[in-house]
Amino acid sequence: MRLIAPMLATAGTLPDNTDRPWSFEMKYDGCRILASVGGGHEPVLWTRAMNVVTGSYPEIAEALTAAFGGRGRIVLDGEVVVLDHGKPSFGLLQRRMGVAHATKPLQRRIPVTFLPFDVLSLDNRDLMSASYLERRAELSELDAILQKVGGLPITAPPHWENQSSKIMLNAAKSAGMEGILAKRSASIYLPGQRSRAWIKHAIRTRSSVLVIGFVGSSRSIAALILGAYDAEGRLVQVGSVSSGLTVSMRRQLREDFRPLESPSSPLTDPSAAAERFPGVQWLTPRLVVDVAYRAHTAGGLRHPSLKGRRFDVDFRSVRVEDL
Repeated sequence: MRLIAPMLATAGTLPDNTDRPWSFEMKYDGCRILASVGGGHEPVLWTRAMNVVTGSYPEIAEALTAAFGGRGRIVLDGEVVVLDHGKPSFGLLQRRMGVAHATKPLQRRIPVTFLPFDVLSLDNRDLMSASYLERRAELSELDAILQKVGGLPITAPPHWENQSSKIMLNAAKSAGMEGILAKRSASIYLPGQRSRAWIKHAIRTRSSVLVIGFVGSSRSIAALILGAYDAEGRLVQVGSVSSGLTVSMRRQLREDFRPLESPSSPLTDPSAAAERFPGVQWLTPRLVVDVAYRAHTAGGLRHPSLKGRRFDVDFRSVRVEDL
């Protein structure tokens, strides 16, 4: 079965609908997941890094089978979230993201919800060349079936057509959402491509970065040194973070770092980082984390706060241009 790489949004200023019609979606604090069901195959879930994670969210796979298992192949693109008092909690979701086979007790303790916002294939029919609004119309039909079955941890989130970006941004702030996604209403789905037909706007900037080293003792981590790849493919330092490092996170990260420890810097030009962080323990750049921050400047990320591990992001895709 062919896995489809997800289409990616470009960070930028929200459009005002004066040139072309745009539609808007809320940006949820979760994990990007694509799902395939039907067509005579077992359901499959995978991440934007093309890692199969069906075992991490078995209740989603079971729900998809219950609703659509007897049909032709359906492929959905969306977000898996853990809702805490109605709002997505990335901290709780992390307890599911790194689990290869989620047990029933874990599923009951930390239930997940799948929020599909796009449909790429419907009953073996490729919809990626259809417009965004045409795909959303098909998704609405599927969502009606899900709601009729009832009790399933899957629901299509709302979208808004031809709305003011200012109104949408204020609504996202009031709802405590991560941000807003604007999508050209006539745009097609471009698998594996980052396109300006989709624009993401975060209320507080949050990005994925690489952990390239740390400062601290063998028992306690004081700060993480962060990096990303520039346009020429060079690994550069983008700052450091100590805020958000809980006791349990420090303990887990220390274990995760052991096989990645390196005697030399992975940076193209390690001198600046070495001067700023004496005694740094370098790491092979494989581990990805999410960091929230005010701004990205030449001096690094301003007021960063660690949000947690990203198991679904390919370390090779972490770019300075996304900060």
